[in-house]
Amino acid sequence: MIPEVLILLAAGFDAKNFLAGCVMEVSDLQDMSLEQTLFHLHEPILFKNVLRSSEDSNSWKILDWSLHDFANKLGNRKLPFRVGKNIATDSPQWEVETPTKNKTMKEFLQETMQGSNSQWYYFDYKRMNQWFEELPEILESIDWSQFGSELTGYDSTIWIGSKGAHTNCHQDTYGCNLVAQTHGRKFWLLFSPDCYDRLKVTRVPYEESTIYSSFNFFSPGDREIQAIKKMMPGSAKIIVLEPKDVLFIPRGWWHYVESLNTSLSINVWLPVEEDCNARLRETLVHLVMDTIGKDITRTEHHQESTVAECFQFVQNSLEECQKVQTSDDEVLAKRRRPNIDQERLLSALKEKYSRHVQHIADLTSENLILFLKKNDVGNSFNSQRINIHQNQELSKEGLYAAVVDAFCHPSVISRVSEILVDRFVEKKSDDV
Repeated sequence: MIPEVLILLAAGFDAKNFLAGCVMEVSDLQDMSLEQTLFHLHEPILFKNVLRSSEDSNSWKILDWSLHDFANKLGNRKLPFRVGKNIATDSPQWEVETPTKNKTMKEFLQETMQGSNSQWYYFDYKRMNQWFEELPEILESIDWSQFGSELTGYDSTIWIGSKGAHTNCHQDTYGCNLVAQTHGRKFWLLFSPDCYDRLKVTRVPYEESTIYSSFNFFSPGDREIQAIKKMMPGSAKIIVLEPKDVLFIPRGWWHYVESLNTSLSINVWLPVEEDCNARLRETLVHLVMDTIGKDITRTEHHQESTVAECFQFVQNSLEECQKVQTSDDEVLAKRRRPNIDQERLLSALKEKYSRHVQHIADLTSENLILFLKKNDVGNSFNSQRINIHQNQELSKEGLYAAVVDAFCHPSVISRVSEILVDRFVEKKSDDV
């Protein structure tokens, strides 16, 4: 969910110079900075109640504000909330199928306090520096320095939702992710990167830098339940974020996210060395979507390009891969995530940050039952499952979408990317 890739590529993004300022030299696990440690982690980690300072006060100013305080600071500024339904549906409620209503934060809170749960509202995936440009107090109320980063609210994304607001299960193609829960509670269901062949992946509807699962985890049916069971134990994890918690999500982890009550979350993406190859794959998907896939449903984030521009993006990506591949820069070499023993790494992390670091539980038969009860459509929602999509019978429209989706399948795009890299990216002599 990071459409800035095309802006970066159009500008001829230089991974070497960007990454150079992000990594320190590491001689021992105990000497490793928190940011550096995160880059080497392969599993999600919870930093419990980490946004409290040693004086037992909040380390982020935004945590001192109630949601009503936040609303007062926004004043009459209208925000576009996606509106979904708290009903059981056979398929996910895709972003492109949920209408938008403009509301002030005060109007949103007033509506959610009325107690009606028939609809959910979500002001999601919004760059804070774009929406709150004239409100520096809000942008400066967020500070990621605890994690070894100089990023602030100017670099962050905000998510405000009512009970039931959710992000369908997906994989972000770039970077790793830090998510801070500032208000309310949010449920997370996480799946390891190797689960993609069991999650029924799709690129339709199309959103740049996001690979979706076709499964509906908001109101799961038999197929979702059976799929989850096949990923247990070990490949699925479950967590509920509380205010002042921060969740770290490594590159490639799938996640489904749902607001359990009115909530506000802030996140930031951290780039990783592997992003250059991911950018190449995304430019190939972009090429397909802006040629044979022009009529495919897509999100409002999509930046349409000419064929010539698409090929320029591909060329820029290959040149970036060449820079990374042939560079002798020690910084980039360290960013390639050597095979550090994960148990040792986690042990060192827990020892160094013992007050906050917590392991995230695997999804088990017991907490699977709790998950299903949370989304018990027989009690909470309309007990009759609704098919909000057209049937899957063969038609010109259905075949068209299926063909485009097949061309953009991760396994296909990965193979095309490998062929291009083999042909155009020169390997270092000691790698040949």
